[in-house]
Amino acid sequence: METSAKEYLKGFGIDTKRIINRYAVLIKTIHEFIKHYNLKDKVIINGRVLEQVIIDYFVDSVRVKEFHNIKNTNTEKVYAYATYWLVRRKPIQIKENFNGCEFINEYFVTTFLASNIAIEKGINVTKINKSPAFLQFQELLFYNLKYRVLTQQSLELMIEAFFCGCDVLNNEA
Repeated sequence: METSAKEYLKGFGIDTKRIINRYAVLIKTIHEFIKHYNLKDKVIINGRVLEQVIIDYFVDSVRVKEFHNIKNTNTEKVYAYATYWLVRRKPIQIKENFNGCEFINEYFVTTFLASNIAIEKGINVTKINKSPAFLQFQELLFYNLKYRVLTQQSLELMIEAFFCGCDVLNNEA
């Protein structure tokens, strides 16, 4: 399936180089997360699974572009589809049990998504991480990633709602 998916993507201008670039960005981000939370000896990144995350993401993106006859996907879709596949495929795998290990991928995705959508709106992540409202948002996101039915569309709606709230607060709506 991997080869056929890559060939399918190549037909839409998504070549191996683009997949490798996305892989490099994600693996660097995951490594930073692992280092920050001192998990180096407790988890590993399954590179093959991470590659499949990226392939699945691009296949979904191509299908959306085809269906809606659009050239580019919006920011909300980019994060929603990446988030969905990271949670579904679980590229971070446990070497040694630790408190919370069963949800390490969901925790990574919570920090990844929350910080990136804040950055998209020009919000200082260090400052917002001290905000009780943002911490509550992250807790709810984490809970939903762990226990609720997750779809790309539900994630897209959540991201759009976050962006809308930011725009309203900045009187841009």
